[in-house]
Amino acid sequence: MADLATSYVPYVNCAPLLDDHAALSEFINGHGYVFLPGVLDRGLVRAVGEQMLAGLKALGAAAPAATLETLSIPSFEEVDEIAMHDYVKYDEFWNHETTLSVFEKVFGGPVFVFKSTTIRYYPSQAGSQSPELSYLTPVHQDGFYIGPNKDFMTVWVPLMPVNEQIGGVALLDHSYQKGPREHVLSDTFKRFNQPVRGIPPEEFSDDQVLLFSPMEPGDLLMFHAFTCHKSLPNFSSPPMMRMTMDTRVQPAGSVRGFNAETPWTASAKDPSKGIMSKITGTPTQVE
Repeated sequence: MADLATSYVPYVNCAPLLDDHAALSEFINGHGYVFLPGVLDRGLVRAVGEQMLAGLKALGAAAPAATLETLSIPSFEEVDEIAMHDYVKYDEFWNHETTLSVFEKVFGGPVFVFKSTTIRYYPSQAGSQSPELSYLTPVHQDGFYIGPNKDFMTVWVPLMPVNEQIGGVALLDHSYQKGPREHVLSDTFKRFNQPVRGIPPEEFSDDQVLLFSPMEPGDLLMFHAFTCHKSLPNFSSPPMMRMTMDTRVQPAGSVRGFNAETPWTASAKDPSKGIMSKITGTPTQVE
């Protein structure tokens, strides 16, 4: 297909299946994702959002009087992303007993949360004559870069309400079942002024279903290592910030690769790492 659709089918609410592991596993095995509205502690999610806000203020990116509801920054690219990680206590959130209990229900047993977490803070570019969309990612699979094992799931959490205008993550239903796909360089998507890889559009059929739903703080989205997904732009009007964070979770007994054991900041600070290594936090020869 020439391009993926810009209209979306909602995620299926899997929260009613959370206490039925067999049914939940059957859904994940069929679709490659699980959407769990309202299962996380909203107070803990709010606290992480406040920490991110405090970091943006401390680094001079946000106005001193800004709140989560009124927050706006000129550009995420002007913020020291490594310094921001000092303000956000995401490990405490991921490993809180209430958060872990949800992960364990999804996996059906003990889990290990990756030490590499990505925090994201994207202002609206509505009305911009030349919107900068370099932070977006093309359709890709996390399992292309992260390993060696592929039994992890990506975990994506909004720290404020998101919708189609504010953007977020769109998934391709059932797409993980095809396994690993070719990723090629794309001049449309660049990080650190270098093109990054995505799955060629012709890989997808015209009837491919693209999923996206509005989400609230406390909602949880998890998907398979080979689920194809992409980020959506923030064109909200009136303008609203989009603040989210994501990590990966795997069975506790599985082999732990570099990304599982190494904080994102440790990889980002290493000048020997390549472009995608800095984005994913994983050393890779595929750039």
